[in-house]
Amino acid sequence: MIPKLLAEEHYLNTHAPVACSLCSETMERDILDIHREENCPKRMITCEFCEFPLPAIDLAEHQEVCGNRTELCHLCNKYVRLRELYNHEDSCNTIQDNSAGSSRYVRPAERDEGARRRPQNDFSGKRLFFTIAFTGIAVVLGSIFFQRKTDLSNVQ
Repeated sequence: MIPKLLAEEHYLNTHAPVACSLCSETMERDILDIHREENCPKRMITCEFCEFPLPAIDLAEHQEVCGNRTELCHLCNKYVRLRELYNHEDSCNTIQDNSAGSSRYVRPAERDEGARRRPQNDFSGKRLFFTIAFTGIAVVLGSIFFQRKTDLSNVQ
């Protein structure tokens, strides 16, 4: 029970409608703290996969994409989606394979043929050289273009 003299003050401090500073939703003052911490769609939440803080309303969409990224399982050397990594490590059959090959199932007949196959990275040295050369040329051309643009702006 609240004395009549304090009734208006009690109403303003406890029951008067206030707007959330994050989402502008109106509610009673006494539930505002709970709303901000647990229910506000614009409260900041950290992604469980990348630890990036983002609004709660965007979390599901972000984690749908972020959880599909893969990471190498240190137990079986297969790439596993981040959303499945925790369960995968629990059920992983800890086959110690030192190569980080494909995560697809390899039949025993294919394993035996592995030594006769040609290497997958036949042209990796040439591709790396081409990529570095192309990037270098792009950087040089970009710096020349940018330099000309800034020189022209200094003249005017």
